[in-house]
Amino acid sequence: MTRIQRASNSLTQTDTIAWDFSAIVRPGDIIRLDGEMGAGKTTFTRALAKALRHDLAQVSSPTYVIMNLYETKGSPTIAHLDCYRLGDDSELDALGWDRVTDGSAIVLIEWAEKIEDALPDGAARISITATGEEDRLFEFDVPDQWMDRAGSAALNARPETTCPVTGDRVAGDCPTWPFANERARLVDLNKWFNESHTVSRPLQQGDLEDEF
Repeated sequence: MTRIQRASNSLTQTDTIAWDFSAIVRPGDIIRLDGEMGAGKTTFTRALAKALRHDLAQVSSPTYVIMNLYETKGSPTIAHLDCYRLGDDSELDALGWDRVTDGSAIVLIEWAEKIEDALPDGAARISITATGEEDRLFEFDVPDQWMDRAGSAALNARPETTCPVTGDRVAGDCPTWPFANERARLVDLNKWFNESHTVSRPLQQGDLEDEF
């Protein structure tokens, strides 16, 4: 397993962390969400669903229904389980566990310790610890092979940098990184549209090739 830590001191930063995680997660992944009551497990699930372009009107805590399915055209299906009220994993069959673990959905599980025996050895884990009123520490334990996936670099915290427009220092968890704010990002984008950006070296063939 590879462990990566990310800190958040606001819901906006939690959204950024979830956005970064969305770049690495795939259908078929099983992810346990660990944390005390109120740590923010459902909040993170909402942020991840938003990053994966789901309708947030669908997303709610499945405490009483045990499992919610979030299905939006063009987005990967998310199965969101809250196992707090389960006695053990023998109750999973009635919920359609086999159907959501067939590789077609991203599976997020709160209170996964109730169904420990049903989880594969390679299940990822996100541990959420409240370190203040809004502050949270996220610890991602993901299978080593996930780090070979496209987008895996996004999971690492970004370094502090300098905004190329304002010259201000920009924290790595700033939602508009590497820009100081949305206005600076738009100013930079406008320069590209107006062809006023310049490069300091001759163009090479690789600069012109589409990396996708």
